[in-house]
Amino acid sequence: MRQLAINIVRYNQEFSLLERSIQAALNQDLDNFEVVLTENGSSDCTKGLLLQRFGTDPRFRYAENDANLGFSGGHNRFIHTANAEFVLPLNPDTQLTPEYARTVLAIFSDPSVAAAEGKMLKPEPLPDGRYILDGTGMSLSRARRAGERGQLQIDEGQFDHSTNVFGVSATAAIYRTSALERIKHGDAEYFDEDLFTYWEDLDLAWRLRLAGFECRYVPEAIVYHSRSANQSKDGFSRIGAFIAYTRSLSLRVVQWDWRNHLLTIIKNDFGSSLLRDLPRIAVRELTIFAYLCVVRPQILWTLPEFFRLLPRILRKRKFVQGSRVVSSRQMGQWFESARR
Repeated sequence: MRQLAINIVRYNQEFSLLERSIQAALNQDLDNFEVVLTENGSSDCTKGLLLQRFGTDPRFRYAENDANLGFSGGHNRFIHTANAEFVLPLNPDTQLTPEYARTVLAIFSDPSVAAAEGKMLKPEPLPDGRYILDGTGMSLSRARRAGERGQLQIDEGQFDHSTNVFGVSATAAIYRTSALERIKHGDAEYFDEDLFTYWEDLDLAWRLRLAGFECRYVPEAIVYHSRSANQSKDGFSRIGAFIAYTRSLSLRVVQWDWRNHLLTIIKNDFGSSLLRDLPRIAVRELTIFAYLCVVRPQILWTLPEFFRLLPRILRKRKFVQGSRVVSSRQMGQWFESARR
């Protein structure tokens, strides 16, 4: 069994981007690991180029799906067959530093830790040499607004202490495979395939916490991530910029973002903390939906899809809630106040 298996799912990304990400993954100062590139139904084929560039490295493997299975399906098939103690689903627009995996893996000496990630930075430094943070672990407000801690802030060391976080971003998170086996749906649904892409990592983090596991942020491990869809820096406080940001996103991204975030709450939230915060949740969700109906009215096209998925999500909720080991009060401590 390998110690670590890394998987990069490709969907139409350029070869030059993949080449940088794969090479950085292969540069890990770690023994007994492999790097897999999973082709996920792209409109073109880079197999020949990839095998020419990396095919002689015994740590590299090429895999192929017959169709676009989304982030969730693409990584699920890899995890199910990885035969590794730990797995790292890796975005193709990332570059790991050589010590990343070794540094993050050290935190798993604590058996309660099921998932961990390092500090994510934007790849280009500022003129003064400082970097912009891309994320330092996932947080969730009392209104159940999920986001990356510190995203778009200048890194001045304010997140340079290791800590438990609500969840980790699947951009470059390492997961303990045995923990994923504990909370999966069916035979091999670790990430929820009904979500396809966007917020599948929030759902997975929530399920791990409900099962009693910890998620950890490790600031000494650095990964560079370009990320095409960030949070809006100032939210509704600058409504003009927020509208421009929303309109800059593809319609499908907006639809997935709204649909999946709400389905994740429905699937995982429960108990007294939910009842306590329900007014905040309702106000936020209704406000966001009304805003999207005005700015991106095509969001209405998502409603039939939402209601089609809802019965399956409710069946999964029954499984999740039936197997949880933590109380609502324990979960409630993770729902921070809305201050940012």
